[in-house]
Amino acid sequence: MIIFSERVNGMYRDVRAAIKEQNKTVVQDLLKIQLAGGADVIDINIGPVKGDAVGHFVWLAQTVSEITDKPISLDSAKANLLVDVVPAVRGVLPDTDLVINSCTAAPEYMDKLIPLAVEHRTGIIGLTMDQEGVPGNVEKRIECGATFMMTALEAGISSDDIFLDPITLPINAAFKQQENVVEAIRQLAMVNDPPPKFIIGLSNVSTKCLMNQLLNRTFLVMCLTAGLNAAIMDADDKDLVEAMITAEVLLGKHLYSGDYTKAWKMKKGL
Repeated sequence: MIIFSERVNGMYRDVRAAIKEQNKTVVQDLLKIQLAGGADVIDINIGPVKGDAVGHFVWLAQTVSEITDKPISLDSAKANLLVDVVPAVRGVLPDTDLVINSCTAAPEYMDKLIPLAVEHRTGIIGLTMDQEGVPGNVEKRIECGATFMMTALEAGISSDDIFLDPITLPINAAFKQQENVVEAIRQLAMVNDPPPKFIIGLSNVSTKCLMNQLLNRTFLVMCLTAGLNAAIMDADDKDLVEAMITAEVLLGKHLYSGDYTKAWKMKKGL
């Protein structure tokens, strides 16, 4: 599974302060921990930091690129901001693999962000929602996911560069929606040939919940059984990563060995 590190995010107080103060040490120390945990992609988000949003993104991306050549995911819910951020980051990091996180299936979003991904050679994450908001059922998630997938493919984006996110909501506020996420992954995998990669924002399931780490790792395993390929998650959560590795061993994605967690880390060069 592909681990998108969630930690370089201005929603965290330490990262938010580091962005304001242009403190590379804080960000890079956090990043080293995430890399040691197995992060494959670094998701960066400036959060609610005020000021020059594009400049903040560029600074974060450059700060990340100084210590790793891992792909960078540019994370914002604001399409207009991404329109400015993507070319700015591509300009200073011409050879870094980038991912746009994210685009809904609403026409106004796809019209802006899908051509942007084509022009700047990035991957893209498509949310299974449109202008009407987050679907309350499986069927609408599938409709939005199929619409996004078809539009992205027709624009020339390779299926290898497309991720679909069936939108995870907190269990304490959206009971039974987690079951819809799992089923949407299963069905979207069946109706698309070739199937896209599937990704979730894992910690969303446990927002403001007790026992959040237990919720996260249990939901991750559920989604893996349905065909999940990637998650935005905390690579420093050892129990979470070990649950992921174990599930993939039991699903036949990795060979079993006496110490399969060690074998997984050796394979990744950790």
